[in-house]
Amino acid sequence: MITKYDKETIIKITNILHEIGMPAHLKGFYYVREAILMVYTNEGLLDHMMDDVYTTLAEKYNTSLYSIERLIRVAIENTWLRGNIHAIIKIFRNTIDGRKSRPTNKEFIALLVDYLRIQNIELK
Repeated sequence: MITKYDKETIIKITNILHEIGMPAHLKGFYYVREAILMVYTNEGLLDHMMDDVYTTLAEKYNTSLYSIERLIRVAIENTWLRGNIHAIIKIFRNTIDGRKSRPTNKEFIALLVDYLRIQNIELK
């Protein structure tokens, strides 16, 4: 059951993903959103992406953890190449390294969780 707190957080995460231009028609969009929510509510999961986050999502959606990882990667790549560059720079700031094509799944999720935490501090 999704609590009111979770529902508000899901809406915030969804809005951020839309703002940076992640296409909602990609399956990876929903996996990224859930992974961010999982790490946001339990930061310790960030150190165990494959074992905890991907496995949990794979069991929930009846697929392989490698499929989850790949679809998240594709969604991030798509966003990085075709997304809203101004919003990406606003959110990721100086963490973007021009020598890399995109952040890793773990980096992307960690940076958005951090951004979400900062937003919540500012709102209080």
